Amino acid sequence: MSDAVDAAALPPIDIGAEERKRVSGSSSAPGFDAARAREPIYRDPPGQTVTTVDHRFLETTPLATVQEMLQYSPGVSLGQGTIPRELMPSIRGSGNRLGTTYPFSVRNIMMLEDGFPIVTADGNGRTDMLDPHAFSGIDVYRGPSSAMFGNHAYGGAFNFRSFTGAEIDGAETGSEFGSFGYINNYLRAGRKISDPRLGDFDISLFGSDLRGDGYLARGAHEFEQGKVLATWSPAPTDRLTFKFIFNNSFAEFMNRSSLTQFYTNPYGKSIDCRIATTGNRPYCNNLFVPANGAYTSATSGLVNQSVWQLGTHWHVARDIVGLRYEHDFDNATTWRTQFTYDYQDYINSTWPPPKVGPAFLGGLGGPVAIRGPSYGVNISTDVTNHGALLGLPATHYLGFFYNDLKTVNPLFSQVPDVWGYGATGGGIGNIESYHSNIGLRAREEIALTPQLTAAIGFSANWSRVAGVYTVNNFAITGAALAPTRVGVDNDYWNTAPEASLTWRYSPEWQFRARYATGYGTPNFMYLTNTPTGAGNNASLQAQTNMGVDLGVDFTPTDNLIISLTGYHEWFRNEILTQANGLVSYQLNAPASIHRGFEASVDWRPFDGWRLIGAYSYNDQFFTDFHDNLSATVAYDRAGKRIPNVPMHTLTSRLGYDIPGGDLRGLGAFVEYIYKSDYAIDNANLVTIPSYGLVNLDVHYGREIVGSFLKRFDLYFDVKNLFDRTYVAGANTLANTLIAGTTQQTPAADLANSTGASIIAGSPRAFIGGVKFKF
Repeated sequence: MSDAVDAAALPPIDIGAEERKRVSGSSSAPGFDAARAREPIYRDPPGQTVTTVDHRFLETTPLATVQEMLQYSPGVSLGQGTIPRELMPSIRGSGNRLGTTYPFSVRNIMMLEDGFPIVTADGNGRTDMLDPHAFSGIDVYRGPSSAMFGNHAYGGAFNFRSFTGAEIDGAETGSEFGSFGYINNYLRAGRKISDPRLGDFDISLFGSDLRGDGYLARGAHEFEQGKVLATWSPAPTDRLTFKFIFNNSFAEFMNRSSLTQFYTNPYGKSIDCRIATTGNRPYCNNLFVPANGAYTSATSGLVNQSVWQLGTHWHVARDIVGLRYEHDFDNATTWRTQFTYDYQDYINSTWPPPKVGPAFLGGLGGPVAIRGPSYGVNISTDVTNHGALLGLPATHYLGFFYNDLKTVNPLFSQVPDVWGYGATGGGIGNIESYHSNIGLRAREEIALTPQLTAAIGFSANWSRVAGVYTVNNFAITGAALAPTRVGVDNDYWNTAPEASLTWRYSPEWQFRARYATGYGTPNFMYLTNTPTGAGNNASLQAQTNMGVDLGVDFTPTDNLIISLTGYHEWFRNEILTQANGLVSYQLNAPASIHRGFEASVDWRPFDGWRLIGAYSYNDQFFTDFHDNLSATVAYDRAGKRIPNVPMHTLTSRLGYDIPGGDLRGLGAFVEYIYKSDYAIDNANLVTIPSYGLVNLDVHYGREIVGSFLKRFDLYFDVKNLFDRTYVAGANTLANTLIAGTTQQTPAADLANSTGASIIAGSPRAFIGGVKFKF
């Protein structure tokens, strides 16, 4: 038997797009090596600030969410969503400002899986459908990237790359289990087969089942996934790729808390919240719903309920089917055409109420139930040619795209005192909307010298957002009145230029300079959200940004990689989401600045030792923003820090794997994760405290020669070793006025607002795992 993971052979975290080429001493200009010529234009683009996080250095680590991978990219910070595996990722602070119940998960970031889009046309992405065991690596594109990826790549992009059949070459199965009922079983299987008559086949399959009780008082969850990636090459010039994703997410829902509730009852266990009472109301985020389960009026009021009494839960099913055809006209020209169908079904009771206010005016209290599907298509076609321009080697790219999304979502009141998984009450409204994007992308990469590459890119996008938000109205008797209808039909035109230079001074040094722009259009809910529920917010503008990156990658030896990047970005009409405890609503901040510094290191100083680190510094503030707290009172926020963006984040890991002898294959590492404090309101009155977490891992792996079982791995982790209580996720909180005055509500009172939507991170947890390769 031999070591399963040879420390000396561990792959680096590729810092910058060209790391592998520099280390190998390639003589071609950055971006012009033969390996990249076979890839799509978005893979390893010269000039782009990209980090590739390789899965293999995490093979002996429990992986519940993609956070375990993404946190090793500088520039990325992650907040915990409302349910397990739901994350709120942000690149350079661009995706952190989410709200109560909606919007959720991923915004301002384009996400692909094996090149197929997994973000809908309105910009909504989800991380609960991403099991990290399925991916061989993640490409993280930092900074505005709309020239490459179009609408919603405002802050950057993620490309999740699945294991291919050739990489798996057999079957791998694993199980993880630990504290709070955590169980995660998964299977990877695949192979590449060549037939002289039928051509080459590469197929990989993935399936997983994760479930647990959760560390919160109410948080049982189940996530099932199935994925297929198959490529058939009937001839050397043709490739047909099929992609299928099935995901089913179910979780009991625990209301997020105010800052005060977090300090007194962080996990909902210190004080019993199962039944709503007057005594536990200050410590439990209980809800009000119509007492009759249908409507409110002057004679039918609201009743206070806990999430247990309502049976509040979250259930989302999603299916994605994609097909890509590639044809090589010759050795230099490739045509790609791709089609993706995306179906998503909401079955949950966490949607913001369409009416906010007192019961006698029809206010509906807390979240309502939503049902119904959304479905969309994404079509793209492009041509890439590797030729010449003015006698210089050049890559030419031109592509066209169209995508749309149709949603039909009826809304229902919740019925009190049902328990279990709850029950829908009377119909209270309906959301029917349509979102589409159409446009083009172009890119030119030119090898000015064998060491210097210039790139220019451009995209143009026309978007249309249309729909009707219907809110039902009722008389005192419960008789239906004429409904309120909020209609929207907006269109947006955006363009995004980009230019960069990449200079490989020597095999050890590479320098990058880039100017880029991004844009993101509002979706239908943004245009119909107001502080009092459904209403007209159609004047909301598209957000745009432009930025400059300067970076250097230093690889003095195969054992050391250092990457440094500084950036300065100017934002216009940044869309801010604010929450008042019941609903979220959006507004434009006319101008702000995002600037900072990113660093990463991958160093193996001695045989068996390895140090990995990713650090981000974010300095982000408003330069032009008047925060309207009433119809007549506005506060100037210029100079205030943009909320929900920590100034410092750090992920680091120091490990040792015994390189030889009888104990070869035995190793351990310690991991330290730090996030500095940050404000969560525009006035910077309420601050989330900083935290530092220490995790430990011990693992053992062996290969078995000449056996059906090729390899096995055992590992054991202690998460949050010192049992710190910390905030894992928070939403942006709306500032308010003291009643009857023009003075802002002070921090002590804002700390009692559930609009902060705080969720505590996991206490100390023990997780073990076992993995077999056949």
